[in-house]
Amino acid sequence: MPTSQLLDLSKLPAPDVLEQLDAEHLLTTLKTTLLNNNPELANALALESDPLTQLLNVYAYQSTLLRARVNDAAKSSLLASATGADLEHIGARYSVTRLAGEADERMRQRIQKAFHSLNTAGTQESYEYHTLSADPRVKDVFVTSPSPSHIEITILSNENPNGLPSTELMSTLETTFGLKAGDQNSVSEVLSAQKIRPIGDRVQLLPAKTRTFNLHGKVKLELGPGHAHVEQQVRDKVATYLKERAGLGKHIKRSALFAVLHQAGVEEVELISPAQNILVASDEVALCDNALAGLEFEVLI
Repeated sequence: MPTSQLLDLSKLPAPDVLEQLDAEHLLTTLKTTLLNNNPELANALALESDPLTQLLNVYAYQSTLLRARVNDAAKSSLLASATGADLEHIGARYSVTRLAGEADERMRQRIQKAFHSLNTAGTQESYEYHTLSADPRVKDVFVTSPSPSHIEITILSNENPNGLPSTELMSTLETTFGLKAGDQNSVSEVLSAQKIRPIGDRVQLLPAKTRTFNLHGKVKLELGPGHAHVEQQVRDKVATYLKERAGLGKHIKRSALFAVLHQAGVEEVELISPAQNILVASDEVALCDNALAGLEFEVLI
């Protein structure tokens, strides 16, 4: 399974520990409690300008801030929502440290695979973990074994738009798995590398296969104000979708493209290209050649 197919933590339901924040509801509760004990204060609390009402407003606001801080503290302890140094402390529990320039999302993926680091790269998951941990330029990885002891590792790089790994990156990975840099048929003299690659495995590192496509669509906007905002929203949604799908084994579906193109304020969408769903294999990546240049916007009259 490529790393892009890990459990999507963002789709987990909100944890029960998080409290819904509602300052107005809290203020109403405070007033009700106070009036139950002191009904003679009803006239004073009916006035927004009364000092007692102002005091309750201040208390409700400060209490809401405190509860928000408690929510933030809870989020910082969860793998799905921790960021920055908080995420690094979670990683430390599993002996996972942040690589140079590594983004939170990539580190989060490696932490999900952390238990596989306890093994040499004899399983699919452990090969994936060690490949991702070898260099932050590895964007995605797919591992398969077409025959006994023959391991194929497909590499998708974040070095350039086409996703192909550079010679330097491939050399780094070859060294990581005990191969001579530039010669995958020879074994390195560095015995420490055998702690990662089982001595009986024959590892082959391969660049990802790319499937390119052009995006061409005509977006008709509803009559009225705010066209520039609607157009920018569509562009942002499409860019986010294309970035999210630029991983190994991720298909491009026309229905999903229609969904991101048809934002609020859009009257009609004509999707010209791709004409069919783009289905890719686990060692392939679908990349858009023309990005957002193929989108045409028109305001209906």
